[in-house]
Amino acid sequence: MVKINFDATANGRKMSFGLVARDHDGFVLNGRVGVMNKNVKGEWAELHALEESISFARTKNWLKLEFESNCVSLVNQLNRTKADFSTMGH
Repeated sequence: MVKINFDATANGRKMSFGLVARDHDGFVLNGRVGVMNKNVKGEWAELHALEESISFARTKNWLKLEFESNCVSLVNQLNRTKADFSTMGH
């Protein structure tokens, strides 16, 4: 099992992302970072980071994957929860 933790941020017309892949013992296997000239909101930057994570895993031929993100709205959408609590209090 390979666990990929990804994160992204958007600022103006640039977005940046990073990902770290670890094995079941927590040993770092590899990682990737990038900056792109895209004017997107935070959730779209996170989605792009997920796409990069999937592409990265495919290049390594890893089959058993677990993805981790701190973007609640993206996680809720992917898990298809009925209630989205990401906007509560905002």
